[in-house]
This record gives sequence, C-alpha cells and structure tokens, in this order.
Amino acid sequence: MKIRQIAAMLAVAFMASACGEIVDQRGHQPVPGTFEKLEVGTQGRDDVLRLMGSPSTVATFGDEVWYYISSRNESTAILPTRVVEQRVVAVSFDGGGRVREIKQYDLKDGKEVAMVSRKTPTAGKELTILEQILGNVGKFSGPKKNVPGAGGPGSDY
Repeated sequence: MKIRQIAAMLAVAFMASACGEIVDQRGHQPVPGTFEKLEVGTQGRDDVLRLMGSPSTVATFGDEVWYYISSRNESTAILPTRVVEQRVVAVSFDGGGRVREIKQYDLKDGKEVAMVSRKTPTAGKELTILEQILGNVGKFSGPKKNVPGAGGPGSDY
C-alpha cells in the first residue's frame, strides 16, 4: 500500500510541476534608472546610445525616432501565451540630432488588430484530389532517342 501512495504522490508532484508558469522576457531591458537620465534638448544620439543601448527598431518614415521595445509573456501548461507587460519607449530626435521628445507606451496603449481571413483568388481551375492524382496519367512519354544533328545531350554535336 505504501508503494501506491508514494507513486501517487510522485505523479501529483510531476503533474503540478508541469503546470508551472513560464515567464518569457523579450526585447530591450535597460538597467533600472537609465531611462530617467534621458534629457530633452541637451542629449544627442551618442548619449542615448551610451545610456540605453542600440534601439529595437528605428522609424522608417518621417522624423527620426528610436524605439526601445520590451514585453513579458507568461504561459501555463497548454494554455495560450498571454502578454502581461509591454513597454515601448520612443525617443525622437530633431534635425541637429538632439533629443526632441520622449514618449512611453504600455500595454493599455496597444490596439488589437483583427486579421483578415479572406483568401486571395488565384487564376486557374480548382482540381479535386482525384483530378490531381490522375491528371498527369498519359502525359509523359518514354525517353527520346538521340536524333543526329539535334544538338541535345548525347548527340554528336
């Protein structure tokens, strides 16, 4: 009886450990207090690089903006991963390369984007599985014999 109890306790322990929460930290993780050292109008790109490191991404269009992006995701067993914390710091520079503006965004500032589930139509005919399998039957012929003067592989020319 003791062996069954020990086996049951071990099984419960293994199942409980499988349900443990997995925390995944992604993106830019600045040293605490570095963001507060940024000053608008007095510091340039080199100062921001020294304090914050290289940005996660840079704006493609418009004014020069550096984005520092981080997120913390949690997942438990077979449940879907959920974003628990998200932080985006946008540092804008003026024409002279000085910090013009600093903005912070978090999870509540994000917007859910609905994906479009439509399919793009393609040209041609939709074939059934049977048509796909049998469609090429009889379309292939055996290897062609060398024709003199044809200039193909195996020919005299």
